[in-house]
Amino acid sequence: MTQSKGGYYFRRSLALLLYALCLHTTSPLIISSPSSASDYRQLASLLVDTFDAPSNSVKSDDDQQTTTASLKAKMGLLRNMFETSLAEESTYKQYASTARRMRGKKYCLLVAKEFVRDVDDDQLRVRDDVVGMVEMGMSLCPVACQQTDPSSGGRGHATDTSDTATTSDSIESIPQPTIGVLCVKSTHQQKGIGQALVQKCEDVATDLWDEQSIFVDVEPGNENALFFFKKHGYGSTFGVSGAVQMRNATVSSGRIAESRPHFLLRKRLERKNMKEECNTGDSPLV
Repeated sequence: MTQSKGGYYFRRSLALLLYALCLHTTSPLIISSPSSASDYRQLASLLVDTFDAPSNSVKSDDDQQTTTASLKAKMGLLRNMFETSLAEESTYKQYASTARRMRGKKYCLLVAKEFVRDVDDDQLRVRDDVVGMVEMGMSLCPVACQQTDPSSGGRGHATDTSDTATTSDSIESIPQPTIGVLCVKSTHQQKGIGQALVQKCEDVATDLWDEQSIFVDVEPGNENALFFFKKHGYGSTFGVSGAVQMRNATVSSGRIAESRPHFLLRKRLERKNMKEECNTGDSPLV
């Protein structure tokens, strides 16, 4: 059993490396599962810095140039640092626990790292810094289905019509691949890293999980995310009334989780035979 797992992880690592070398990004990347506690802690820090960083509301007016104001500013900074530390620790434990619990299931947690050229021997080496991450799992998505007439001697079947504003017979909740979180370090944006992470999720969904569509929840006010996903082929889904589909999704802010309305976007996928090329068919986990 141990030898079989070792062989699988070796083949998977090799496949991910070959995939990384083929990515069309500004900088060479490797995209893989977090492989160490350091990866998970960097992932947590990236998420907190992007979504949960406390704002410093201390003003710089002349009225505050006093000892009391200076003390308040220092206390506020310490409080922010403490809250950030707590949020990072909570996020680290959450993702490390989820990755262990979901091992062997249709769950995908990936981090992106850059290759850098060593000045001594002019060889490309992987930098340890995590510059991006993405999380994908299976969630119940409302899929509009239209029942077709049974063929001769067989049964009828449901046709997915979620991406067209047409009237359908019913809406069914079906587990579908769903991108939950996508995040790129602020210093590394506009380099194609987000696109590479999403492309990797699409490849996993279609070639390893054998799925035909992928979904993503986007908050209505997040115009950058809406533009990004629509630019890369994601479109709105429609209900039986022809209205654009929305649903509530859980959003974490610091250590507090709340439910907010999101647009539900979808993209149809095409198989690229990654399974044969990479030879990683032992497990659906990546």
